[in-house]
Amino acid sequence: MLSNENTNQLSSNNSNKINKPELLSTSHRKIKKLKRNPKSFFVDSKAYIKARKTIYMARAKIGSFALVLLASLLVIVYFTLIASPRYVSQVQFVVKQASSQSVQLGGLMALGGSSTSTRDALILQEYILSQEMAFALDNEIGLRAHYQQKSWDALSRLRENSSKEEYVTYYQDHVTVRYDELSEILLVEAESFDPEYALLLAQSLLDISKKLINGLGDDMAQQHMDYAKGEVQRAYNDLKKQQIKLINFQDKNSLFNPEMQSAALFSVINEIESSLIEKKTQLKSLQAYLRADAPEIKALGYEITALTSQLQEEKSRLTNQDKKSLNKINFDFKELELNAVFAADLYKSALTSLEVTRAEAFENLKYLLVIVHPRLAEDQRYPERLYSIFTWFVVILLIYLVGRLILSVIKEHHD
Repeated sequence: MLSNENTNQLSSNNSNKINKPELLSTSHRKIKKLKRNPKSFFVDSKAYIKARKTIYMARAKIGSFALVLLASLLVIVYFTLIASPRYVSQVQFVVKQASSQSVQLGGLMALGGSSTSTRDALILQEYILSQEMAFALDNEIGLRAHYQQKSWDALSRLRENSSKEEYVTYYQDHVTVRYDELSEILLVEAESFDPEYALLLAQSLLDISKKLINGLGDDMAQQHMDYAKGEVQRAYNDLKKQQIKLINFQDKNSLFNPEMQSAALFSVINEIESSLIEKKTQLKSLQAYLRADAPEIKALGYEITALTSQLQEEKSRLTNQDKKSLNKINFDFKELELNAVFAADLYKSALTSLEVTRAEAFENLKYLLVIVHPRLAEDQRYPERLYSIFTWFVVILLIYLVGRLILSVIKEHHD
């Protein structure tokens, strides 16, 4: 038993003596290789071979999806490091009319009816987004030059040699106008790369909008007033003309009122006729007991002859073939007088219309009632970085998937 145990111990000692030099020689060889050629040492190492195999397998699995990751990385870099911040200044106002007392009913709205304030607000909404407003802001505050500043990033700013149409489109993309039909409030958001300039832009939009609304009301009121004043002046000139004609007629015929003159002449004729009848009656009574050559009868005969002659003369003044007869003069006078009275009535009507137009012009005046004044923005509104990154990632991913699907279909058809 002892001999066997000694024999096993001796054999194990011998084997250890044999393996130990082999281990020492392998380690020594690797150290020498590291010193001689470090690059070859790492390339031939098991860890490097395993890592390279892992990368190859990952690349084979990922393939073209790396383009999606690369594009997403570029989007992340742009929105986190490059994109210029944009600030928004907001203003809210309503368009009102001095005589606006109408209340919108749901049924009328459903039929397409709208109040004056609603129509004016919609007109103003279109004007704010029009090229007229864009050019007015450029002339007033140099909006185009601000959008073209090189301090903003190249993708966000307006290019330097842009056309007028490009400038208007860029302006419309950076100004938002929303209208609330229930409250009739118009919300305007002015976007800029600088908070102070955004405030200036919103204030300028408000000022120009006020000028437009006031101009619309003033122009309409002025046109109505000018027309009414013109009618008053025309009626006054016509009245003066008719009055001058009437005065000239009176001066020419030496008559103030032919009608009154005719009435007086009628009275005189009646008196003459009464006297003539009385004298004839006296003559008949005297002829009953006096001779024809009696002085009393001769005297009455002379008086009757005189009265008859006077009566004929007065009647000829009243009516005859002459143009200067009183009845013809009275007819012409009546026509002139009626024209003068008609002209006076027209003048009074024109004056009344002028006063009514003046009152209506005040009632139709339009004005802006500011609900929220422009304020200086403290935080940037755009770009919405996380939202933009996620949106672009989804878009890129969809493009990638659609492209892979198209390539797969094409490959199947070729096969």
